[in-house]
Amino acid sequence: MVSITRTVNGEASSFAIEDAEEKLRWRGSLPGASIWDRNAHLLRSLQANGIAATDLLSLAMPASWCVNTKASSRAMQRWLAEPAFSAWSELLDVLAFELSVEDWRSVSGNDRARIEENLEKLASGYEGSTLVAITKVLALLRPQLVPLMDDAALWFALELVPEPKTADAPIATSKMFLPMMDWFARQVVTNERALVELATKHTLAVLDAPQTLDRLLWVVSWGK
Repeated sequence: MVSITRTVNGEASSFAIEDAEEKLRWRGSLPGASIWDRNAHLLRSLQANGIAATDLLSLAMPASWCVNTKASSRAMQRWLAEPAFSAWSELLDVLAFELSVEDWRSVSGNDRARIEENLEKLASGYEGSTLVAITKVLALLRPQLVPLMDDAALWFALELVPEPKTADAPIATSKMFLPMMDWFARQVVTNERALVELATKHTLAVLDAPQTLDRLLWVVSWGK
């Protein structure tokens, strides 16, 4: 059983994810989600074989459209040019390929400040370059660490935004990244055994424990 702690009306509350295996299967059967999962695994494999994440950005960015990112091709073109490209490079350096959710809890204050600073640069002045759009790229290149931070997930986990009625107009800001990362890491560590078991049974994609919780969080936060 996967049981997470979420904020409800300002108070911590336990939430059991019922029928987690079926929820995971349903989400994995969606066309865009299925392709996005395959891309995440491929991009991880390429990095494991020595290809730098920055060299894969131009592949990861349009791949994020599979999960309905609102970042336009113009935004992605600007992300690949300076000064945005350097912000991506530093962000991916701090959120290292080897960094796990267990390691996340010991990330220094200086590195946390660097993360927030570079997120601010990426989320400013680009068409559709919201926090959720950025995390839809990061979750492809750092699948072991970063979840999708759409408004529904941020509301469901920590009430960082009002409950959204649509995914078309996200309002989350880059300052919500760190508290959501802290929350997500705690939930993965707490539920690691159950998440690994679910990932092992899941035949539609290769997932690890953090990815499994991320997929489940999307389903439950949108009330599916």
